[in-house]
Amino acid sequence: MDDIQEFLNDKSKTFKDISITQFAPPGKWAERLVKELHKDIKTTQLRKVFTTIKSLEVKVKGNKPEDNFDEPELFMLVPHLAYAKGRKFIPGRFYDIMKAIIGDGENGKIKTAGDFRRFVDFMTAIIAYHKEFSAEKGGASHD
Repeated sequence: MDDIQEFLNDKSKTFKDISITQFAPPGKWAERLVKELHKDIKTTQLRKVFTTIKSLEVKVKGNKPEDNFDEPELFMLVPHLAYAKGRKFIPGRFYDIMKAIIGDGENGKIKTAGDFRRFVDFMTAIIAYHKEFSAEKGGASHD
């Protein structure tokens, strides 16, 4: 998980700087993150976040990769995630990572439509691995 933290700490990098091969294949970021946290993430909460992200994806479908991305709905995910963390529906580590990625409009890893699209890819991988681990554990993380 050190490589994820290193990326989050690097102020010069945004999400489009990460290749899909860094997070999607087995053993990479998405699977490792889910492996570490899947027992503490409620499927319902993960789906709510993903639904919001997918609806935003539709909104920016025609945008060029270099277009600025500052959709208020994305930033509203942070307080929703804070609430979910407070209710113990998601672990603090997942909240911290998402907060660092989304940022506050100035700091964060999503500055352009290209960054957001790569973030959608990342979240898609997380959802898929979470489903896999949930199925392997007999659905233990379902609500």
